[in-house]
Amino acid sequence: MSKSRPPICFVRHGETDWNVQGLIQGWTDTPLNARGHIQARAVAQALRASPEFSGDCAFVVSPLLRARQTMAHIAEALDVAPRHIAVDPAVKELGFGVWEGKPFWELKSSPVYPAHPEDRYFWRPERGESYEDGQARIEDWLGTLDRPTVVVAHGAIGRCLVAGIAGLPHRELVELTMHQGYYCRLEPGRAEWFDAKADAA
Repeated sequence: MSKSRPPICFVRHGETDWNVQGLIQGWTDTPLNARGHIQARAVAQALRASPEFSGDCAFVVSPLLRARQTMAHIAEALDVAPRHIAVDPAVKELGFGVWEGKPFWELKSSPVYPAHPEDRYFWRPERGESYEDGQARIEDWLGTLDRPTVVVAHGAIGRCLVAGIAGLPHRELVELTMHQGYYCRLEPGRAEWFDAKADAA
């Protein structure tokens, strides 16, 4: 990792009904629920109070609706015009292929799902992507950044981003908790989470 890499603010999209139901979303285009909009607004207000990420920043968002809805709240709070927001498939969620729409418990109890975290890093679901695939596209994307960046994306691809910048091993990557209603400040070797509700209080 380059020591000169600019700081990144990672935001996972707000809650969706599929999150509540424990369903695997992947590339399925689900919208935020009411709580998800509240979470997104809280993050937006917290970022508004952060000079580092409310000035001359790049803004990047996944093409999936739940991420774009979250970014819309941030853009409104920071007075960012839509033309200044890059919709980039590089930060789209990992595809879970045939498992999308199924509950996580079903995947985790399936014999096709590796028991050990290290093996899960390399596991690729049928018609989907592995964490290894996700880290490869995140690394390519990181090479294009030249200033502080706010990125709104997803849980699994967020693990690839956070672990890659923080320098975490594969085992820790697959077990990272991806918070909603928080933002994460990333710089080489470090990932720091902030509770937007606490920041806004």
